[in-house]
Amino acid sequence: MASDPEQPTFSSLRQVGKSSGEIDGTLEPLLNENHPSENYCVLSAILPFLFPALGGLLYGYDIGATSCATISIESATLSGISWYNLSSVEIGLITSGSLYGALIGSVLAFNITDFLGRRRELILSSLLYLIGALVTAVAPDLIIMVIRCFVFGIGIGLAMHASPMYIAETAASQTRG
Repeated sequence: MASDPEQPTFSSLRQVGKSSGEIDGTLEPLLNENHPSENYCVLSAILPFLFPALGGLLYGYDIGATSCATISIESATLSGISWYNLSSVEIGLITSGSLYGALIGSVLAFNITDFLGRRRELILSSLLYLIGALVTAVAPDLIIMVIRCFVFGIGIGLAMHASPMYIAETAASQTRG
């Protein structure tokens, strides 16, 4: 049926329609290569990338510091705290509290971002990091320390969501991808 004159062939369709780069029968390049280059400074990209990326660094630092601090927390002479005689379950709550908080923060991240925006979500996660650090310094007992880990973890979950999106949105067109 390919020889049927009523059915159009690919070559006849090609002659009727125009491709996206074809203007008045001549092929034009889709991208104009003769545009003036935009001025781009690497220093202008450092600050928008640096501070959101610190969220991931703080997450790794918290995991390492908490796991090392458990040795000190178990000893009255090393820790300087009065609630030093902890069981394995209590040590596990301290070390995994930030992970549970990060899980909750990740679940809440989409709703918080829709309500606040990515920039304010990063600010909120930074405040939660700060609150977690301050409570760590003055934690009077185990319950407050576990709550600190959970609050810090929520900040981690929010930062892990907002940081890559904020960096991608604020990146210059030359550095994307």
